[in-house]
Amino acid sequence: MRFAAYLLVLALTATGCAVAQDPVIPFVPLEAPDTLRAAADVKALQRTNAVVDADQRSLTEPQEPLEEGSPVLVKQWGDRWLAYALPLYKDRQNHFELQRFTSDGRYLIAEQRSMNFTRGQELHVVDLYLIDVEHLTYASLTILEDNFEWEIDEQEVQHDHRTRDSSLVSITETHVHVVNGCTVNGRSVPCAVPAISYRITPEALVPDARISVAPAASGASQLPAPPGGWDRHAMRPNQRLCPGPVADHTDRAVVDEEARIALLQHTAKDYADATLRFGSKLPFDNGMRIALLCDRDDDHDLLWLTYDRFGQLQGVDTLASAYGDGQYAVEECLCMSPTGQLLIESVHRETLRDEVDTMAYRCDTLSYEPMVTGAAYEAERGTAAMGYALRRRAVDLTHCWVEKHAVDARPPYAWHALREILAPGRRVLQQATGDLDRDGAEDHVLVLTNAADDGARDLLIAFTAADRGRFVQHALLREFLPGKHDGGFHDPIGEEGISGIGIQSDTLLITQFGGSAWKWMSTDKYVYDATRRAFYLVESGGRSFHAAAEESQAEELRQLDEQRQQQPLSKEQAARYAELKELEEKARWKVTRYAPGARPLIK
Repeated sequence: MRFAAYLLVLALTATGCAVAQDPVIPFVPLEAPDTLRAAADVKALQRTNAVVDADQRSLTEPQEPLEEGSPVLVKQWGDRWLAYALPLYKDRQNHFELQRFTSDGRYLIAEQRSMNFTRGQELHVVDLYLIDVEHLTYASLTILEDNFEWEIDEQEVQHDHRTRDSSLVSITETHVHVVNGCTVNGRSVPCAVPAISYRITPEALVPDARISVAPAASGASQLPAPPGGWDRHAMRPNQRLCPGPVADHTDRAVVDEEARIALLQHTAKDYADATLRFGSKLPFDNGMRIALLCDRDDDHDLLWLTYDRFGQLQGVDTLASAYGDGQYAVEECLCMSPTGQLLIESVHRETLRDEVDTMAYRCDTLSYEPMVTGAAYEAERGTAAMGYALRRRAVDLTHCWVEKHAVDARPPYAWHALREILAPGRRVLQQATGDLDRDGAEDHVLVLTNAADDGARDLLIAFTAADRGRFVQHALLREFLPGKHDGGFHDPIGEEGISGIGIQSDTLLITQFGGSAWKWMSTDKYVYDATRRAFYLVESGGRSFHAAAEESQAEELRQLDEQRQQQPLSKEQAARYAELKELEEKARWKVTRYAPGARPLIK
């Protein structure tokens, strides 16, 4: 189902817009490839590198997380394979993300994220790559420059200055649409190039003046009534809307055909045979949102239509639906919290049968907040329309229940919730889910904190019991993780995309990042030993470095190395050389692996 929606102009970038692009962005050939002689070589490469298969249009991640290196594109050539290193890389200050192929499979979309720390400055840059897997070329454009600078005056007072230039990008089969936003110290400023559309050609991304892309107006207060049909249609201010049998709502007015066509103008092909039954008004700062129940074939969808402040329909998004079979079913509801927060409740029900003919049931009610980002897409007659693209941010992932009973048992049944094992007064800050004990059932790792999140955090590990009928606390490590303000300029486990907890296969990962001028990073990996019924540290990695001086120290060390090859260093130079070598060694990412059972998580 296509997500199309109205543009939300985010407060993004900076002075003069550093994201402004060259008039024409050429496609550049990939570097000369290596030759792989057998399919086994491709398999071996997939175990160590992120691999893009140009023939199958597939993406493969390595078994172990890639700590340093580049992704590789492979393409069959007769009985051999050509392996092209892509212009993306991962090291201690950079990482990449292979996102997806375009709908026609022609281009791979990827992002390169880079961090640069110097004295009094932190710079974050994101480049978007469009890789042509047929012609083996690529084009790139910068979509984010986030520059944070600070200075300490004579009174030891820190003065901050932050500029942020960012682009909202939408890619179709024929065009790349870009809308820029700029901020200085949190205040929006005009961008040098507010918007542009590029036509994709085999040679370059070429500006297309026929398409006009403009940011949507913001700051609206009162919204006029939507056009056509809705002024006659009964709205109800329900706090909750869930899919269900249409027969429950037969007393509701049906939208007339003219209004239905207007309301679904952006998704007519997906909902051509649908009937809209009823709607509900929802608040929105710069316009109005309307939730609808849509009856289509054998399912029901909740649609979110968005109007701008002028009453024009900007987009239609599916927020919730009902689907599944006899073993697994999902029902999603749109609801409002007591504080007015718009949420999606996703209810998952699963039926499992064990070896002794009893039934175990799992029911999860996961709460998400729909986050709106801007998107541009090509509309009719070559024009570019702006729309909402929705993503979901987890609000509460602890409403998980399990219960178990015999096949012929009669209700009521006892349900046991994950919340039963949460300590009073603690809330969930982060959560990771996976099969840690390799028994086929999902386990949970949670970071717990207090309501204000102003102290150290707990680590809770919970297993689904062997009988699948409850959750059991395996370990609760109080104040095991640092607090929000224990990492200098950074929340040690709260830097999105950099630090936090995670589960990869059956391994628990805890990554921390912090510091000010001196930065430190670490990743610890824990694996569960079923024989000992305990977690053990199997690998730890980390480094520390002086952000402001790392590049200058590397250059100074290189110069001293060159001098050493020509003549002996003076006593002062030798001491400085030894100091720089020590700093270089600290800055190198070091991995230590431990023997099984040597380092327990709980001592």
